[in-house]
Amino acid sequence: MKKLTILVVATTCFLFWVGCSTHNSNIQTRPSRLNKEAIALLKKELVASEAKYDDGKKMIWSITKEKHYHSDLDSGVKVHDTRSSIQYAAALMHTDDAACIQRGIDIVKAILPLQEKDTSQPYCGVWPYYPEDPLKGRKAPVDYNWADFISVYLIDILLTAPAHLNAALKAQIKEALILAARSIMKRDVKADYTNICIMGTYVCYVVGNLYEVPDIGRYGMNKLHYFYNYTKNSKGFTEYNSPTYTVVAMNELLRMKQAIINPMDKKMVDELYALCWSMIARHFHQPSGQWCGPNLRAYNDLLTPELKQLFYYASHGQIELPGVYPREPHVLEPHEIPSNIIPQFLHQTLPRITIDTFIAGNYLARDHAGYGDGDRQAKDIVGKLYAHPQYALASVNQGYCWNQCRPLIAHWGTPETPSYLRVRFLHDLYDFSAVHIKSVQDAENVLSILNVAYNGGDKHPNIDRIKDSAITAADLRLRIETGGDISTAVFSIIDKKKNELLFTSGPISMAIQIPYSNWGELQGHWELGGSADKKWADYVIYSGSKKIVNLAAMQEAVTGLFLSVLTGKEESKVPEITATTDSNYLRLSGSGLAVRALKRPNDEFRIKNDFETDPK
Repeated sequence: MKKLTILVVATTCFLFWVGCSTHNSNIQTRPSRLNKEAIALLKKELVASEAKYDDGKKMIWSITKEKHYHSDLDSGVKVHDTRSSIQYAAALMHTDDAACIQRGIDIVKAILPLQEKDTSQPYCGVWPYYPEDPLKGRKAPVDYNWADFISVYLIDILLTAPAHLNAALKAQIKEALILAARSIMKRDVKADYTNICIMGTYVCYVVGNLYEVPDIGRYGMNKLHYFYNYTKNSKGFTEYNSPTYTVVAMNELLRMKQAIINPMDKKMVDELYALCWSMIARHFHQPSGQWCGPNLRAYNDLLTPELKQLFYYASHGQIELPGVYPREPHVLEPHEIPSNIIPQFLHQTLPRITIDTFIAGNYLARDHAGYGDGDRQAKDIVGKLYAHPQYALASVNQGYCWNQCRPLIAHWGTPETPSYLRVRFLHDLYDFSAVHIKSVQDAENVLSILNVAYNGGDKHPNIDRIKDSAITAADLRLRIETGGDISTAVFSIIDKKKNELLFTSGPISMAIQIPYSNWGELQGHWELGGSADKKWADYVIYSGSKKIVNLAAMQEAVTGLFLSVLTGKEESKVPEITATTDSNYLRLSGSGLAVRALKRPNDEFRIKNDFETDPK
């Protein structure tokens, strides 16, 4: 009975934009109130924020964890966070509680003056992360995303509780939103920066319509059409199958679903929202209860409690995974899985193969400069997931080894005790973004080549790019890592000459082989290790004193990998993998698969797109 009560609240009481606008046909402007049950749930969610509220500063405080690219502050500094503060304020305005609403107003009054209003400044319309780190006079680059992040919550406040805002405060919010919208228009983020493109589209769409500023409104509407066409033509979001950014995109699309009533625009938003849920459902493996790979932008290897909660309330309780998490909705994010998609989570026919063209390279080349290199154009990014009753194995045809990428990953086990295995490449024991991976997969077999972009990123694909084609390294290694339930996980070195491993975990067994490796004449060897919650097999290419590695001067910096899930097979013998090289390429073939890629470090675009796989 308690579950039913929660579900009724979730599906009927958290809809904000009810009724028709009185002065505009594109957006809703009439607010609705939450009922008592919803307000009670919301107040539970706000307890953590309340504990960090600084009544003197009228903002949420925090301690910086590390020096950020967009800040001059070091770690360990007490600051007051503009984004979390305005998010808290927007939530408070939904409570219908006089003291909470006054606190929300106080926060708004503290945040608004922090925005840069000098139109001669390139960052006019943007807010800083913290008042302790103002935009003017600092060395760190401005994060223009804060025009988007702050604005969406100001819009929420304006549309949620207009009766609680006096004329002067409404005028200040109007000024701030128009400045922010102008900043967003000037920046004109493309659709491959998914969440910021959606967020900026929403801000401009609402601001232009709400304040009847025609050019801002036109920009927002045109941007929505552009984003829709881009996503449909490029087959999905740039941050493909991302457990983090798919949900971020859904949150922004949900704002649009609640605010936009123009029939044609609403239809596009609804379709994009359904596309997100369809992507999740296609990569959900019911036996293990996991959102499987391949993924771009993943912060975890197993399903988090937050995602379990989302699946639970968005499915009206039909998808209830085990674990400790609230069996209740997020009040201000009333997600709902389209009814025709829920069966894909609950009733799966296995085994099955899911193939997704995540990004269409030819569409990228038309939409962006820099997606071509002479006669060579960007290739499609294609993912494959083999979902078996006992496991799921996923790969992408071209990816890279940033710590937020899962280009080759497997899941198995049960929803109660899931496990994973993933491929990483480490530079001084941290994921090396400059290493790229090309893979071809049939079902249970994956054949891969890992090579290097001499101008790629080190720890991050863009922020710390390699300079002068050289790195300093004390350690370089390929890691096969397993986590989750590791109670029965065992790596065994089967054949040192052939660089073969056997991995077993419960009913799962895998054969892993390095059929070829050459990094400046270094071939490498296997070493086994582990920690309290992980185990790994490392193919160590170099470990010793620090030395400068000039990537551009290397004739080869390439490693081949073969992975085969043996579970359910009659034969457990590892197939023979053949490696051949010519002046430019390494080619691996075996088990009916073949992949060819550059063996020498090269420009990042070339490394990404100069490869062949068979079958395609």
